Amino acid sequence: MYWKHFILLASIVFLWSGCKQTLEELEPLEEKKAGFRKVNSLKDDFLVQPILVQIQTIANGNYPGLHTSQFLRDLGFFQDGYCHPDVQYFPNGFRGYKFWMVFTPYFGSVGYDFYARRYENPTVVVSNDGINWVEPEGISNPIQKTASFKESFLEKKGELVQGFWSDVDWMFRNNRFELYYRGSFIKATALKKRGVNNQNNRHKLMENALRTIVRQTSVDGINWEPLEVIYTSNAPATSKDNHILSPSFVDVDGNIKSYEVEFNKTQNRFKSDDLTLVINRSSLNGLDFSNYRASKAVNFLNEPWLTLNPNNSVWHLDVTYQDGYYFMLLAVGDVKKYTSDLLYLAYSKDGINFLVEGAPIVKERAYRSTIFAMDKNNHHIEFGLILGSKVGQFKFAKIKVDTEKIEDAF
Repeated sequence: MYWKHFILLASIVFLWSGCKQTLEELEPLEEKKAGFRKVNSLKDDFLVQPILVQIQTIANGNYPGLHTSQFLRDLGFFQDGYCHPDVQYFPNGFRGYKFWMVFTPYFGSVGYDFYARRYENPTVVVSNDGINWVEPEGISNPIQKTASFKESFLEKKGELVQGFWSDVDWMFRNNRFELYYRGSFIKATALKKRGVNNQNNRHKLMENALRTIVRQTSVDGINWEPLEVIYTSNAPATSKDNHILSPSFVDVDGNIKSYEVEFNKTQNRFKSDDLTLVINRSSLNGLDFSNYRASKAVNFLNEPWLTLNPNNSVWHLDVTYQDGYYFMLLAVGDVKKYTSDLLYLAYSKDGINFLVEGAPIVKERAYRSTIFAMDKNNHHIEFGLILGSKVGQFKFAKIKVDTEKIEDAF
């Protein structure tokens, strides 16, 4: 088979400094599932031993208008409590910094708190080495405050009434940041009050939804416009009440593409045995995206995680687009336990059919991580990584990818 000739030559250097397409139209299920295909893995040896990222910021779980010490956590002191990173890299710097990162405080010392959900708010920090991070001057973190008790509704009986934010992702295009994230169990009336007073929000917030994807924009990364609603977990935007996990957004020649993780429910229109699916949407303005019926499902040409555990599936993801290729970091685990442990790299030429590296980059306790281009020459692209973990720590890394080898693979 030609797969045996496939080699992705990628060296890891860790520096701790329309058309409706469904899976039925893709490869037959039994071919797609071939997790045992011989796809060579990334080199997993460290040239430099790991050094932890340090972030100097305060996680603030106070309701709007309050500022009590009970709901303040010094993340710099504990050097953990970091979750769900996304990075924009500026080679020549932006307002004095090359790296701009958004993340949400969670896990670690924050995750053990009974009120952990209150801290999981969009937080912006900056760095010039990818290791040491501080708040940019003038910012007031978090840029979206905790949902109050009155703004929240109950998910299920016996649980805390506490809406929360999570799953941040951003782009920098047309000279402004576009930040996307998810609100869960937050009333539509509360989102209206926090958002722009426009027809978009009025139309999309006519009723409560378990989960809502929102966007905020900023020209300087410091001062942020009120939120706008992108879509909710209500039909027809999604299959009813799905989780819309870890949405990631990329600009492909002016067409905004989003990728998210959905549970594969019985009413799902895609023919797949996977426990979760990666759903692809598109938009021309970054605000109005294709609904569920018009969306596409990502087709993984190989799924090496299935040979480790049949319950393994994609839990979180991040996507970047560079030089005609899509690169996707996949946090994979036993999704029946609502978690991940493995981190894989996948890539695609069309944004739908993805090849997955045979061995994971991270083999335990991996969570949502981010990938971003830093440099390129000839047929090599150098990517930075911020590797997330379930212990609430980040690590900075680099990989170099040979795109000629990707061409050979396809």
